[in-house]
Amino acid sequence: MSSILEEKLREAACIGDIEAVLALLSQNLDINAKNSVNGWTALHWAAKRGNSQVADILLSHGANPKIQNLKGETPGNLCTNPETLALLGEDPSQAPLDDAKFTPNYLKNAPVNGQVDIGKLRGKPDFSAMPTTALPACLNDDLVLNVRIAGSSDPDFIEVEIPRWKLTYLNLFKICCEELEVLESQVERIRKLPSTRLRKDSDVKRLDNFQSLELVLKMPLGSDKPNNCYQSISTCKNQTILY
Repeated sequence: MSSILEEKLREAACIGDIEAVLALLSQNLDINAKNSVNGWTALHWAAKRGNSQVADILLSHGANPKIQNLKGETPGNLCTNPETLALLGEDPSQAPLDDAKFTPNYLKNAPVNGQVDIGKLRGKPDFSAMPTTALPACLNDDLVLNVRIAGSSDPDFIEVEIPRWKLTYLNLFKICCEELEVLESQVERIRKLPSTRLRKDSDVKRLDNFQSLELVLKMPLGSDKPNNCYQSISTCKNQTILY
């Protein structure tokens, strides 16, 4: 069982699934366990893919940056990302070696939404038992956003917070719908004001604190108004509002 979870850890490090990395590390795995085919560890994959936050977490939990794969390569030898190279204690200007010929199945068949299947382990881990020194800064960094419904009779924004380590398009979409009390099926898109459509994780990761966003709702056929007629509760006292 431990070998399966260790491979899951390498997979999570490869695709940048921070939530899965943290959940798997809570299982007391061998963080420096090597793949039997190429000798890569989770840190090798984080370095190769330039996943700096994952590399930071792995290093904070005891990953060895000097461990070598079967070709004698350390994680730093495989890395091209300056930020990750600095974390590994390497010269950010160093040139990487040639790409590895071995490609694991989780890269050939990328997981949906960039998440690893870890079953019941999925979910934000309990950090209370972890020493403060083991928690990278990214875990304590929340992004605050201003969100409203586009075209609503209520022009006010509400503030929502989302941990940067969970910052994906899907998570942002779900949180906005939950906070504004609209169904996910009603939303056509998320708009970064004044006029930029958010489409993918990389778009979301560029958001700054207090960025203003709108949920643009779908229009019923033949109508020019959103299908939930969202209104401020303050303007609808003693009424039942249906979404």
